[in-house]
Amino acid sequence: TGDMSTNKPKLYIGVDVGGTKTEVCLISMPGRKVHSRERIHTNRHATFPEFLKELKELIERVLVKSDLNVSLTAVDGIGMGLPGSVDPRTHVMAQGSISFLKNQKLEPAVREAFQYQGPLHFDNDANCFALAEAYFGAGHTWATQNQVPLDELCLVGITLGTGVGGGLIVNGNLIRGRRGGAGEIGHVTLIESGYPCYCGKFGCSEQYLSGTAFERAYATRASALHHLKGSEIFKIAENRDPLAIATIEYYRDHLVTFLSNVANFLDPHVIVLGGGMSTQKRIYPGISERLSKGCFLTENPPAVLQNECGESAGVVGAALLSLFEKKEHHDHHP
Repeated sequence: TGDMSTNKPKLYIGVDVGGTKTEVCLISMPGRKVHSRERIHTNRHATFPEFLKELKELIERVLVKSDLNVSLTAVDGIGMGLPGSVDPRTHVMAQGSISFLKNQKLEPAVREAFQYQGPLHFDNDANCFALAEAYFGAGHTWATQNQVPLDELCLVGITLGTGVGGGLIVNGNLIRGRRGGAGEIGHVTLIESGYPCYCGKFGCSEQYLSGTAFERAYATRASALHHLKGSEIFKIAENRDPLAIATIEYYRDHLVTFLSNVANFLDPHVIVLGGGMSTQKRIYPGISERLSKGCFLTENPPAVLQNECGESAGVVGAALLSLFEKKEHHDHHP
């Protein structure tokens, strides 16, 4: 007599708004299937209404392109990952890199533009990255192999890109903090009275561990006649370039110090790295072993893994937001 429809997979849309590109995907859960995804260039000079109009067209394209042939009304939730701190109560993005999104009342504007009545969620892009890796990517793989149930998984997602971002998953749930500012680990002090950061502090981890910081460190060493991209620095290190090798080792030293701070603070099963720097195999060798020396609990340090969702981590994680919002309400209001 059970209601058969409860077994039907639910459909979620994820939107990943980045400084250079905006991506949309359609996924179904359970089953962890991505049905379609598309991206467009983010026009940072657009107004908020112009951006929403473009975004609605992108979502419609994704729905049409998928194998499911559904309209927006059939979607069980929309999640949006944004490049900034999003207040979990008001859904306002206070800090962040896209000016037309700052201090907007996101929920009513998006509902109005999309004519959508279903669940709508907003979060920071690094939180979305962590969710995707916990439920679709490297964290999921690790948990399956090590027989750790997902509702017990503790995972830290760290993006080493233009900046450094973090997302915290504790016992399978996202930790947001009071104003959505939990996991802003790009702005923990790594080097006492080190480089100045735009946030007003000195020696922030972002100033040493972002891709931008890595390129700057090489340029400083090589006396900046030619500014090389990160990938080029790793390439010349393969050819035994001493300055490139020194820059990479300097980076790895800072990374180990930083990860041992993170591990002492949260004692996670897994730390998953994302962003441009994470794609370089050369940063990983021996990192877990070195971590155990730097951790208070020296036995069995957290696994440090490259992400598995790659480019789609942000957008898949955004799609998962609706799933977890429900789960949390469920947990808190029995």
